[in-house]
Amino acid sequence: MKNCSLPVFILSLALFASACSHPAPQLAQPSTSPPPAVTQASVPAVARAEPEPINDERAVAAAQRALLQLGYNAGKADGIMGAATRRAIFAFQKDHSLAEDGRLTPALIAMLNTLAAQMPRTNATLVAAGDMMIFGDGVIETVSSEHTVPWDEEGGHNLVAIRPSTAGWPQAARAGLDWATTHALDVAGAPAVQWSSTGVDQHFDIYVSPALSPREAALAGKTASSCRHFELRGDGPQKRYPGVACRDAKGSWYLPHTRIRLARPATGLGMSN
Repeated sequence: MKNCSLPVFILSLALFASACSHPAPQLAQPSTSPPPAVTQASVPAVARAEPEPINDERAVAAAQRALLQLGYNAGKADGIMGAATRRAIFAFQKDHSLAEDGRLTPALIAMLNTLAAQMPRTNATLVAAGDMMIFGDGVIETVSSEHTVPWDEEGGHNLVAIRPSTAGWPQAARAGLDWATTHALDVAGAPAVQWSSTGVDQHFDIYVSPALSPREAALAGKTASSCRHFELRGDGPQKRYPGVACRDAKGSWYLPHTRIRLARPATGLGMSN
C-alpha cells in the first residue's frame, strides 16, 4: 500500500502559502484634508458721517476774517462762500496737511480761531480818518488821514487804546461794540468774541489776553495785575485796534490813566463821573 501522506502535506502547504500571499483588506482611513473654507459674506463698511459744512453767514464771515489775518486771500468778509473763500480754504488745508475739500466745518473754524488768536500781537496798526488814539494822559486824538501807528514799541508814547471810528453809527451799534469788548474782557482766554451789526459795515473779532507786554505793564503801573490786553481785529492783517483795559474794585473795565470806561450794561463808550 502506497503512502500518500507526503503529497497531501505538500498540497496543504501550497494552499496555505497561496492564502497568505493576498494582502489583508485595508480599512478606510478618515480624511485629513481641511474642510472647505466657509466664505463669509462681506459686510459693507458703515460710512463715517461727515459733518455738515457751515453756511451760517456770521460764521462764514468770521472764518473769512481769520483767513485774512492768517495771510490767506479770502476776498471780502461778507459771509458768502464764494470762489475766493474756497480757494483760501483749499490753500489753508494744503499748508496744514488737512484733507483738501474746501469745506468749512466746525473743526476747521475752531482751528482758524486758535491760530488767529496765537498770531503775534500788533506792533503797528493802520489807522484811518476818524479813528481815535487814546493816550495815558487823557488826550484823545482823532486821526485826520490814514497812516501807520506803532503800538508796542517801548519808548515815549503812552497809547492805551486805538479805537475804530464810530462816526455815523447808530447808538445801538456803539453800545453793542462796547458790550462785546466788555464781555471778551470778562472771559479772557476763551475763543474770540465775534461782533457785527446790521447798522454798520464793520465786523470785528475781539481777542483778549491776560498777559501784558513790558510796555503795557509799565503803562498800567501798580494796577497791571488787574489789566488785560485786547484787540479788535477787522477784515485785514493791519486792521487791528489794540488796547489795555483794567478792572476796578466793582468789576468795571476802564482804560488806564483815563476817565474812559466800558459801561456795564453796555451804553456806549463814555466818561466816568
